[in-house]
Amino acid sequence: MPKEEYLGDGLYASFDGFMFMLRAPRSGGDHWVGLEPAVLRNFDEYRKRAIKEMQNERNHKDTK
Repeated sequence: MPKEEYLGDGLYASFDGFMFMLRAPRSGGDHWVGLEPAVLRNFDEYRKRAIKEMQNERNHKDTK
């Protein structure tokens, strides 16, 4: 199993063979988010749409 890895901005990632775990250490205790396969796919689709939308907005501004 891959070891936990630091991603940046205080965020760590690990994988247990089924879901990806994101951990953000805080003074009052760590915050955890588990991304099951379906949620990870949904997030990836959202990420793609958001990037495309931002690029379209920038292109629209450049043509004015």
